[in-house]
Amino acid sequence: LESYVTPLLMSYVNKYIKNLKPSDLQLSLWGGDVVLSKLDLKLDVLEQELKLPFTFMSGHIHELRIHVPWTKLGSEPVVITINTMECILKLRDGSQDDHDSVSSSTSRSVSDGSKAATK
Repeated sequence: LESYVTPLLMSYVNKYIKNLKPSDLQLSLWGGDVVLSKLDLKLDVLEQELKLPFTFMSGHIHELRIHVPWTKLGSEPVVITINTMECILKLRDGSQDDHDSVSSSTSRSVSDGSKAATK
């Protein structure tokens, strides 16, 4: 069972964490817990996934805990907990223009919706 779950967890966690090896995720068959510390984030992946008007300058997770309920895997979820994540962000060039256009289109949508609601 462990040989099936570990690669599955690895595929999700490795997407966001730099230099993670399968041996880092070796789970106790009986306990089902793993704790990883001082992890560096893959900044480019975060930018692509989140699509924020920021550039990630750095990103770290101080502690990542994974709990696998081996005896109840079919009825209980695998739980991943992040304790303290720090990111340093920088506003992208031209983001203020993007923000202004998003704000004005949002304002229009809200005011248009208000007009429709009052009719």
